[in-house]
Amino acid sequence: MSKRISITRLVASGIAAGALLAVACDRQPVVAPAKPSFWGGGGGSGCTAMKFTGGGRIDPDESNTLSGKMTFGFNLFVDDQCNVTKGQFEVVHHPSQSRYHSVSFQSVSTFTETNDQGQTGQCFDLFLTMRAAHGPGDFDHEHPVEIQACDFGEPGSSPGTGPDTWWFATTDGSTGGGHGDTGNTPLTGGNIQAH
Repeated sequence: MSKRISITRLVASGIAAGALLAVACDRQPVVAPAKPSFWGGGGGSGCTAMKFTGGGRIDPDESNTLSGKMTFGFNLFVDDQCNVTKGQFEVVHHPSQSRYHSVSFQSVSTFTETNDQGQTGQCFDLFLTMRAAHGPGDFDHEHPVEIQACDFGEPGSSPGTGPDTWWFATTDGSTGGGHGDTGNTPLTGGNIQAH
């Protein structure tokens, strides 16, 4: 008696499995959505895949909301879909003793530009979040920031200023205490390299 029940259950299970297989074969394949991009761009187009590196100094004047000596160092890797694949930025505004360190990247674009002297350079425009420390304290605030930099040739800073340029701006509207906008400023020291 128990053998008959086991065989009946086995046959019923086989029929059910066959029915499920038939239904599954008639369904359209499910296409998974694209993976989210947590770096810059998110699948756009129009960028040239490039690597930018550099470090140096600018001295924006009082006509800008962020003036005085600023030093920086960075590396940035951008793919042809406008994604930041790797990068790190360190910025110091010396008059306010404010230090900034990159946390995450939102969007980036690369482009070619010609300056007032007729020099053509490779540039990037980057929106990112940076952690900030003001004075001797720890990094305790995050700010949205835009950075634009251009490599207009060698050396990046000649006697005098330029030709390379650096532009740093906090974009949450805050000014004073290391926040604000330097404007597009020629380097007074250092070099920006587009590779």
